Amino acid sequence: MENTLRTTINISELEQGMTVEHNGKIYTVSKNDIKYDHLFGYSYRGDFSKQTITRIQFVVPTSFGVVLR
Repeated sequence: MENTLRTTINISELEQGMTVEHNGKIYTVSKNDIKYDHLFGYSYRGDFSKQTITRIQFVVPTSFGVVLR
């Protein structure tokens, strides 16, 4: 069983504290990473070329079942 769940989401859906994969590395999103420009839209870490990003959630087995964190 793999302990990560990877989903593709839009940059506009990013929230502070999410874990994402960007250029092959794993990052935690801070409020300074997400920018909005009225001409180009949303960006993550200044990269306006990508409109989607891979969100990573960790699958944690507990005594009550599986929890995504």
